[in-house]
Amino acid sequence: MSEEESGTGRRLARSLKRQAAEAEAVLLKRRRANRWFRFCSATVAFALLTASLATAAAWGNPIVEKFDLVCSVLVVAFGGTALGVRSWVRRRQIPSLEEAEANLERIRDDLRWTEAGNTVASHISQSLYKADVAAHISQYQDESDKYRKIHNRLQSVIIVGSLGTTTVAALQAGSMTLEQWITVGLSLAVGLAAGFMGYFKFRERSFYLQQTADLIEQEVNAMTLGIADYSGLSHQDALARLVERVEVFRNEQRRRQQQLDQPVEEQVAGSAEWSRSSAGPA
Repeated sequence: MSEEESGTGRRLARSLKRQAAEAEAVLLKRRRANRWFRFCSATVAFALLTASLATAAAWGNPIVEKFDLVCSVLVVAFGGTALGVRSWVRRRQIPSLEEAEANLERIRDDLRWTEAGNTVASHISQSLYKADVAAHISQYQDESDKYRKIHNRLQSVIIVGSLGTTTVAALQAGSMTLEQWITVGLSLAVGLAAGFMGYFKFRERSFYLQQTADLIEQEVNAMTLGIADYSGLSHQDALARLVERVEVFRNEQRRRQQQLDQPVEEQVAGSAEWSRSSAGPA
C-alpha cells in the first residue's frame, strides 16, 4: 500500500469514526425519547385505570373525589409530556429506532472494512491499542461512578424514608412534651447514623485505605534503603519490583473496595479468598 493510499484510508477511517459518533448520539436520543414516551404513557394509563376503579368502587366518596383530582393532574402532566416528546422528535427529525440502529451498524461495518484495509505493523497496532486503553478505563470508571451514585442516593432515600415513617407515626400519637420531642429526635439521629454506617462501611474503608498506604510506604522505604527484597538489586531491577508490588497492592485495594459494596455473605467469602491469596507470596 502506497503512502498516498494509506493517508486516504486513514482520513476515511477518521471520517467514518466521526459519523459513527454522530450516529451513536442520534441513537441515544431516540432511545431516551422512547423511554420517556413509554414512561409517560404507562403513567397516564395507570392513573386512568386506578381512577376508574376507585370511582366505580366508591362513587361519591370525598376521598375518592380528591384521588380522582390527583389522577387527573397526573394524566394532564404526563400526557402533555408525552405529546411534547413526540413533537420534539418530529421537530428534530430524529429517525425511528430501527433506522438509527441500522444506520449505525452500516457505518460501523464500513469502518471495520476500512480499518482492515489499513494494515500496519503489529507493534504500531499495539501502540494504538495502548493509547485507547486510557479512554476505555475512563469510560468504565465514569459509568461505574454514575451508577454507584444513583444506587447510594436511592439507598439513602430508603434509609431516611423507613426511619422517617416510624418517626412520623410516633409524632401522630398526640401532644408531646419537650422530653418526648428530644427522645424522638435523638432516636431518629441514632437510627440514621447507624443505617448509613452499616451500609457505607466508613470504618472498613478507612482501615483498608490506611493499610494499603502503609504497605506502599513500606515498599518505598525498603527500595530507598536497599533492604529486604531490594537488597543487592540494581536501581532498574529495584524500580521494576517496586512497580510490581505497588500494582499488586492497588489491585487488592480495588478488590476489597468492590467487596465492601457486596452483600455480607459475599464479603465474607471474598475476604477468605483474599486471605488465602495474600498468604501465598509471604
